[in-house]
Amino acid sequence: MLNYFFLIAAFSVGCLCADTALSSETESEGLVIIESAQCSDPIAVEALEDGEKVVAVSAPSALPFVVKVTDDEGKAITEIVTTLGKSSIPGLAIKKGHLKTLGAGLKGIGPLHFLGYIFSNNELKSHMKTIQKSSTKWNALLEGLKSGLERDLKSQKLGEELQSFATLTKADHQKLLIKAEEHNWDDFVGILVESEGAK
Repeated sequence: MLNYFFLIAAFSVGCLCADTALSSETESEGLVIIESAQCSDPIAVEALEDGEKVVAVSAPSALPFVVKVTDDEGKAITEIVTTLGKSSIPGLAIKKGHLKTLGAGLKGIGPLHFLGYIFSNNELKSHMKTIQKSSTKWNALLEGLKSGLERDLKSQKLGEELQSFATLTKADHQKLLIKAEEHNWDDFVGILVESEGAK
């Protein structure tokens, strides 16, 4: 479980559309198939019975990395990251109660799913670049991620998912792996911010 927060407020994962890699999309009975310019296999976004949506990107020699969020979680994530990116520190202090409420519903989202959601959306990627420039915002975000990343590293879940996660985020898998093995989560997330997809 993750405690995503800013100044004792909360955080979570980006938008469901991997728009930097799209060439076309079609809809059929609640299923959206998004053709990827980067991959021979389609990316599928499917509305499930419980309201969850799935983003799946195929990766060579790896199972697809799948990010699952509900509609409400997606809205909360977008609002949190956008607010952090656009607001001043004094402004965030005023909004921290609202951010904490939004983040309370995101504690069940795994760290790679949180990051995968953010870094599959261009607007949220841009906000992450702004957040990185503020040590106060950046450190608060990383505090909410580190325990979950350490947990998934220890259980080997992170290692199993990292290749396909790197494909989704267009980040260098080896660089991510090295930083994970060093427990250097600041640089791990920094690689995602500076990756090809984070423009």
